[in-house]
Amino acid sequence: MSTLKQKLAGFFKPFDLPFKTRAFMENEGLLFAAERVRVTVVYHRLEAPGRSIRSKRESLWGSLAVSNKRLVGYAFRKRIIHLPFDPKEAGSVKFSCVNGKVLIMAFDPSVFNPKQSGRMEIRYHFDGVGEAYGIIMGQIY
Repeated sequence: MSTLKQKLAGFFKPFDLPFKTRAFMENEGLLFAAERVRVTVVYHRLEAPGRSIRSKRESLWGSLAVSNKRLVGYAFRKRIIHLPFDPKEAGSVKFSCVNGKVLIMAFDPSVFNPKQSGRMEIRYHFDGVGEAYGIIMGQIY
């Protein structure tokens, strides 16, 4: 596919995985992908340089992909989580599945960026969450 076609496809499909990310994840062994799903990001007492958020909730649309080596999540075209399956980082994220419809990832952002503190939750809402949760847990443990 030509570069112009890739850009146009990306422009008209803002909730899908970016083309380069999909190709990268397929090279690593794509195990699961969910596109055009509702994403909720919840911030609790987030402190970052030049930014302080007591409590905030954002609802967006995005995508989620799991390969043999990592989990990647997007909201629109912005990557909101990139989690390699290594013990330090993956062990610091609490995963849960609610009613087979919501995948929740809760974590302290200081694990990924020492200049931040607080608590964040990223929630993906879609059918088939149980399958995604099982794959993720299988990769972490």
